[in-house]
Amino acid sequence: MDPAQLKKNFEEQIASTVKQIGELEANLTKAKEYKIKLEGGLETLNLLEEKPEEGGEAPGTPASVEATE
Repeated sequence: MDPAQLKKNFEEQIASTVKQIGELEANLTKAKEYKIKLEGGLETLNLLEEKPEEGGEAPGTPASVEATE
């Protein structure tokens, strides 16, 4: 290869690599957002699993507030 062809080849590889990096960064962002959604879902499930201590009603609900007044 002569220097001009080599230079052209390198420039094409750089352009291709830059494009690939952009795609990978976009996929990484999507994966991070998906992870956050999964963690939120898990946290929601954990909150739903917790059982209130007073007869099935959580403290601060209207029925329990009325009972204390």
